[in-house]
Amino acid sequence: MEVRRSVVVLRPAEVAFDVIEQAEHYPQFIPGCTRAEILERTDEIVAARLTLRFAGLPIQLVTRNPKRRPDWLKLRMIEGPFRRFDGEWSLTPLKPDACRIEFTLFCELGDALLRGLAAPIVRRYTDAMVDAYVARAESIGAPAPRRMPPPLEPEPIMNDDIYQALRPSRLAAELNDEQCRTLAAAMELRDLREGEVLVREGAPDEHFYLIVSGFLGVVKSAGTSDQVTLNTLTAGDFAGELSWLDGEKRYASLIAAAPTRVIGLERTRLEALLDKDPLLVYRVMRAIVRVVHQLQRRLWMQQSELSNYIYKQHGRY
Repeated sequence: MEVRRSVVVLRPAEVAFDVIEQAEHYPQFIPGCTRAEILERTDEIVAARLTLRFAGLPIQLVTRNPKRRPDWLKLRMIEGPFRRFDGEWSLTPLKPDACRIEFTLFCELGDALLRGLAAPIVRRYTDAMVDAYVARAESIGAPAPRRMPPPLEPEPIMNDDIYQALRPSRLAAELNDEQCRTLAAAMELRDLREGEVLVREGAPDEHFYLIVSGFLGVVKSAGTSDQVTLNTLTAGDFAGELSWLDGEKRYASLIAAAPTRVIGLERTRLEALLDKDPLLVYRVMRAIVRVVHQLQRRLWMQQSELSNYIYKQHGRY
């Protein structure tokens, strides 16, 4: 599988390159990176050992990466669970305080079925990783915010963070700006630490969640010897929509696999909008049902692939 990203960073190429090369700082800002150790560093090479949580499971990679500061770094795995895991960072100065970063990753698992199932997770993780590099680079040397005098009169309270997160999401795909702001005002913002439980298995919960950033693990039997991560959700995904729709207790726990931000919608707060804007409620429900339908279709396809795999292999794994 090949993944490509190209982004513009409003920082010099030297700053962006150092963020990429200095792996010892990855646990501070890379989602799911819990440990990083530099094994070797010269002007031509940097080698590191990284511990990551990938799809809820801890994995360890050892890389030995040729480099040419400030425009190029080659990612080469020498130890790890992948058949192939290598890539390349290219940085092109655009002006003194801006550069373009181009990242290419080649990732291959050993089993054809696993490759198909893991591909979406790898793509999501790669997108989140590149976004984290950009945010880190742009935070370095950023000018201090100007101090503004307080307004003469109080301004209306509006959580613009929720609106900005909601506006590009699938939940607001059919909403106009006014409806989106109305819905944002009914939602709540939550920031979770890595390992924090958002919803516990078997508990009632009246909230539907939209993931803004980070990763949520869907974990069965959390905290026991039978614990298993069923899925890993990331930015843009819905969480808990089925229990929210039918009112049943949660089938699995939702646990932050990295620092994670979500916005939640309580069922009663959406129902309260029925009299004010029934079309808004209808469009929100359409968006949720559309995603549920896509989920059911994907599960059916994966079940078919698994059945074909087992049948063709005659039960051999």
